[in-house]
Amino acid sequence: MPGGRDQLGPLERLTRLLLALESAEPAGLPAGRLVAIGEYGADSTYDAQRQLSRDVTALTTIGWDIRNVAGPGVDAHYRLYARDTRLRVELSPDQQVELVRAALVAGDPGFRERLGDVPAPVDEDLVRSGEPRRAAPDPLTEAAYAVEQRCLVRFTYKGRPRVVRPQLVRPGASGWYLYGHETDSSEMKWFVTHRMSDVALGAPGTAGPVREVTADELNPITWTRDPRIDVVVETASEHEPEVTTMLGTPSAREADGEVVRLTVPVTHRAAFRARLYELGRRARVVAPPEFVDEIVADLRRFVSPLR
Repeated sequence: MPGGRDQLGPLERLTRLLLALESAEPAGLPAGRLVAIGEYGADSTYDAQRQLSRDVTALTTIGWDIRNVAGPGVDAHYRLYARDTRLRVELSPDQQVELVRAALVAGDPGFRERLGDVPAPVDEDLVRSGEPRRAAPDPLTEAAYAVEQRCLVRFTYKGRPRVVRPQLVRPGASGWYLYGHETDSSEMKWFVTHRMSDVALGAPGTAGPVREVTADELNPITWTRDPRIDVVVETASEHEPEVTTMLGTPSAREADGEVVRLTVPVTHRAAFRARLYELGRRARVVAPPEFVDEIVADLRRFVSPLR
């Protein structure tokens, strides 16, 4: 970067704002919370709110769909509607329409608005999650149909055949997920739908009744999506309760005065990174080196559109 003003600080702040807003969907975040996450150094609340407003304007200028959903006369409350601007850049209009159709089939009628200015499918009024499946549906459509009709699902995933009793379909860090009980395992598992192949459904009702899903199972920080890695996080003692709440219970703890080092088992790297970014400077990963490099590379991916 050229010399002069510190450009890394503002880029880091914008990245934290984006990740915090993405993690808070669909509720969004109040302006006061975003001011704290952005660590604005203004002398007054009014100036900090103005700095936040300028940053939000800068992000919307380059394509992020951030809206103030608060009513008139109250403090701003922001929502990030476009979860990934690459969808509008990399997908053709026809592909975007098909994506909206898949979201409708999955029971998410608000996805079209979050994606942006996308034409409505010509059969939008006819699309229902319980409609008969099309001749060659994609895995997401199959998964959504299976959840509603309680169909046993057979598919190939990571090179081996699976048989799953589906529970729900929901968006996550890697796209849309199917959550269900694999019949040859005692655990409930998450499957990224676009990585499923050779999908075949049993007759309606073959999956049995829906199992009650607990809040912990829906918390992505607890998912086993990646091989376990023990990550060492450094924080101040005053921030330790918030860090452990966000990143999970540590397996080890060391304290040196006001500095605390926590060893946190990580089984979902993308979810861990998102929580880490929201913590901002209250937490810092110090080991292992390869995970530090992964975080740096991930941050470069987020800030590259802002340069």
